[in-house]
Amino acid sequence: MRFGAFDFKPARWPTIITLLLLALMTWLGFWQLERANWKQALVDTHEGRTRLSPIALRPGAEIDDEVQYRRVFARGYYDMEHQLLLDNKTYQGHAGYQVLTPLHLAESDAVVLVNRGWVPLGKSRAELPELPGTDGEVLVDAMVQLPPTKLFRLAEVDEVNAAWPKVVQQVEMGELEQLLGVPLEPLTLLLDKDDAFGFIRDWKAVYGVTVDKHRAYAVQWFTLAAVLLLIYISVNSKRISNEK
Repeated sequence: MRFGAFDFKPARWPTIITLLLLALMTWLGFWQLERANWKQALVDTHEGRTRLSPIALRPGAEIDDEVQYRRVFARGYYDMEHQLLLDNKTYQGHAGYQVLTPLHLAESDAVVLVNRGWVPLGKSRAELPELPGTDGEVLVDAMVQLPPTKLFRLAEVDEVNAAWPKVVQQVEMGELEQLLGVPLEPLTLLLDKDDAFGFIRDWKAVYGVTVDKHRAYAVQWFTLAAVLLLIYISVNSKRISNEK
């Protein structure tokens, strides 16, 4: 195939491999863009709903996606004797737990888990952190977080400490209800950062890879695809000699 002063003669297998790699790199680029758009939508929803005025938490109310990130307030008493430590949580590169404390709602039999924030890992897993709080009535200002619909099952972790607080690997409401021995509202509350009875709280709509990083990854994949195409064309093209 001739293009001006160049003759383009690609071999079969290099062409097949190049096309497959181009398809893969292009797909990865668009996949990263989809992830970026999905996370941007979460960020926009988070910012919009946190600006709304807080509403009272109603025990037993129907729960749907519209309550995600809504600010609510609830009055009740913490169960300081039966707290949970959500494992595998990091903050600024340090390992630790998030503290889940049952809140028995006032004038109701309902119980909701309040995430009071992050605490660092002790010297070992056998040395669990102290979890101070209050036994008095509290008015909780918090943000609703719905439990994940898809759970990644980790390998079973042997409990070093059979007493309370107990370490859990994920928020699975059925399992936590059995562990605590009480029915739970199907959500958790992320305690407001100004509450005096919390720990480190830096709540975000998304964790891990940010929206900007997803977009940067997409640009990298598209750039690699373009470079591969240029190399393929260059390697398989030869200048036509004018000598007779």
